[in-house]
Amino acid sequence: MKHNNLIMTAMISSIVSSTLMITEVMALEVDREVMPRITIGGRVMATVDNYDWDTNKTKEDEINLEDSAILARFDKRVYDGGVAGAVVGFKEDGDAVKFQQMNAFYWNQDFGVTVGRTRLRNTIIEFPTIRDDDLEDYTHVGNGSSNDQDFDGIYGKQASFDWFFDRKLQTLGAWVGTRRNGTGFSTAPDGIDSYGVNYVYKQPEDYRYVKWIRHAGVSLDSQKVQLSTGEERMNAIIAGIEFNLNMQPAKNWSMGVQAISNDGAGTITSADIVHTNANAASNRARAASNSLVASLRYTARPKLLTRWQTALTVAYKDYSDVSSATQWSVTPSLVYTLGQGVDLLAQVIHTSYGSGLGDGSDNTYQIGISFSLETMFNDSIGERSDILGLEHGYIKR
Repeated sequence: MKHNNLIMTAMISSIVSSTLMITEVMALEVDREVMPRITIGGRVMATVDNYDWDTNKTKEDEINLEDSAILARFDKRVYDGGVAGAVVGFKEDGDAVKFQQMNAFYWNQDFGVTVGRTRLRNTIIEFPTIRDDDLEDYTHVGNGSSNDQDFDGIYGKQASFDWFFDRKLQTLGAWVGTRRNGTGFSTAPDGIDSYGVNYVYKQPEDYRYVKWIRHAGVSLDSQKVQLSTGEERMNAIIAGIEFNLNMQPAKNWSMGVQAISNDGAGTITSADIVHTNANAASNRARAASNSLVASLRYTARPKLLTRWQTALTVAYKDYSDVSSATQWSVTPSLVYTLGQGVDLLAQVIHTSYGSGLGDGSDNTYQIGISFSLETMFNDSIGERSDILGLEHGYIKR
């Protein structure tokens, strides 16, 4: 009897051990894929544009949908800390749809890495124009390898590294990349053609109206261009600051100033940069130049809810190697918020050109509406920046 009990005990132990082993093996087969956080954002911006241009007398009035975009971000926490993910976005550009965001990223409290197509770091301050390319000749370092400055002057492929050295307000950044977005420019250099470094100080949104300095920075942008005499580098220094003029969040006055000094590449003449030249845009980007932009902004926020914003932006640029090659612009704008993410827009852009740029002036009158959205699913991650911050923000909410 005792012998039978021992046999029975051994059989039970064997069955239990086998069961545990099977359970352990089966556990290894469980799908460990974690559902990512999904953020969807975007904007549809539609304006009626009326043109009175000396530089292009045939330009017709139009319904302008440019800068309308849809963005999607997918991210999740990784094993050793931090967050990794990807962003995909496309936008309206000249009656075509282009991918302006397609990148993978990783960030934690100390640093961030992004690789892929995203916004170029060729500007510092975001001025209160309706679209980011409204004053692009002044606000961004131009792309010396493209005549499509509206897109190629703002987006490109790059690998960037940012060190958040105080984990809060200050960032040191470095990047390499390429300005080429397609094959339409025959003399664009192949491979990596640009690099840069910057220092940025930026207050989080919650402190935007209660700290004197909102945003400031300095940057070096260097790019390689292909000339008839061979390859040459041009370097630009960008410095900017945005600050409050008062400390009243409900009735806020603020100002932004940015300067760009570009040492240029090659020999540029007046004939190269007049608007009738087929390569005028890329030639102006390559020309040695100095630009200064300043904006004055008033934001009305009764009960700390943004209802409307009015702004005046003025800009001046001098192509230093060409006689009388100066231009200046004045741009008043108005944004009235009807509801969360729904805004009425109005803007006038006046630009005057010196004789070195062909003389004359351009006037653009715009009125329209914008609808913005941002929504999130499966949120379990703290944010460093919102998804709409990847695109131009014409209003500070």
